Amino acid sequence: MRNKMSPWGLWSAIAITCLMTLACGLLSNTGTTTPSEATPTSTEVTGGIVATQTPEPNPCEDLSGTIELQLLVGPSDAVGLDPYTIANIPFVVVSQDGIFIIEGGGPVQYYQDVYEAEWGSFSVTFEGETTISGGCIPNGDQGTLNVIIEMVGSQTVEVVVEGMTTTYPWEGTPQLNASFPLKEGAQQAGEGWLLILHLN
Repeated sequence: MRNKMSPWGLWSAIAITCLMTLACGLLSNTGTTTPSEATPTSTEVTGGIVATQTPEPNPCEDLSGTIELQLLVGPSDAVGLDPYTIANIPFVVVSQDGIFIIEGGGPVQYYQDVYEAEWGSFSVTFEGETTISGGCIPNGDQGTLNVIIEMVGSQTVEVVVEGMTTTYPWEGTPQLNASFPLKEGAQQAGEGWLLILHLN
């Protein structure tokens, strides 16, 4: 004898089947959804080169040159003699523990001149040796050269009047202090001397 399902039971079975199918579909999609990926943000590199600032050159680094010394010699001008002698003193600037110091020195040109007159003669001789010290101070692309010039010198003045000779010797270590901007031809002057800077 065949059991007959009531229409209500049939619809109930169909509804349960549909619900189970829908539930299985929802459960099968849970955890399988592909997560959305963040859109990568492009990082722009300008030229791919890291800019580095080039330090300014130090004006005192590897500096060298000469200092021209024009020196008034004794009382030569009193009788009309050419009174100046010259020294061209070479120097270099060297770095020691970050400090720029000056080194150099050289001879003064040997000076000798004679004035002849009816009453007799007047002669002057001079010789000397110089040394340079001091320092170079950088200031941006400029700089200042502070120099100390020390000279060991000897001078002899000889006067002859009516056959009688009188000699006036002198020896000493005079010192000159001067400051120069780092420019070719910069000058400093004082009583009886003139200094001119020449850069290599």
